[in-house]
Amino acid sequence: MFKRLGLLVLIVALVAAVFTGCGGQDTTDEEQPETVEVDELQDGKYLVKMPVSEQGNYPMAQMEVEDGEIVSFKYAEILVDSGEEKSEDNYEYQDGLDVIANLNEQFNEKKDLNEVDFDAVSGATFTKGEFKKAVNELLVMASKGETYEPVYLDGEYEAKAEEPSNDWLAEVVVIVREGQIVGIDYSEVAVKDMDSSKVVFDDDNKPVMGADDKPKTEPVKVKKGDKKSIENYAHLDAFDVIKGVQKQVIDNNGVEDLNLDGITGATGTRETMLDLIAKALEEAK
Repeated sequence: MFKRLGLLVLIVALVAAVFTGCGGQDTTDEEQPETVEVDELQDGKYLVKMPVSEQGNYPMAQMEVEDGEIVSFKYAEILVDSGEEKSEDNYEYQDGLDVIANLNEQFNEKKDLNEVDFDAVSGATFTKGEFKKAVNELLVMASKGETYEPVYLDGEYEAKAEEPSNDWLAEVVVIVREGQIVGIDYSEVAVKDMDSSKVVFDDDNKPVMGADDKPKTEPVKVKKGDKKSIENYAHLDAFDVIKGVQKQVIDNNGVEDLNLDGITGATGTRETMLDLIAKALEEAK
């Protein structure tokens, strides 16, 4: 069906600058579709990975072409901390899971985006939009013969700091699948029992501000082996930095040529995290 010039495929123009997650979080779809012509599909394997959203997940899709025909296709949404695909075991919005399963089934059967019924399962509007974008990117890649070659060896790769910093020892697990960095689990673990503090949050999960315009804190006890979190550590910028580095490395599939200008504060955390990720990836090449 795809082996002819002038095949029309639906290309959805991206107008949202910020990616915002999917199932259970429907958004108004203001994207206006347009059609383009693509050449016949060239044999090979193709992969597209979309940017990490603010919700800590992202889409990745793969397609294989043989004799000019699509023989396999899979769209998934992946959690950045674990590198796992969304499932009933790790994701609470069933409508998002149902939409992903249905769209995968339809496209593998019909192999034509124009024949896919996006209203077959309700909900998860954002996922439906990301599915369209992923399919279209893969079709354009396949028309140009831009085949995918894995960058890393699949597996889980670990690295640990040689020494603790302020009684917290940093460690990371980098998850690679299909030659792509799909998950980064970075943590700092207490090496001894100690006193710490945490920020006080209101009912809307926002920090309660004191008279000095700084977040109010309260003392907490940390036990050896506890992981650093907002429940035992008051410097919230460290957690923003972890998310920022996580997104940059996954989006860029490595630690080279990163744009770190927007990741401010907790410089030590940022540098330690990047160093450990680079160290872990040495085993993946």
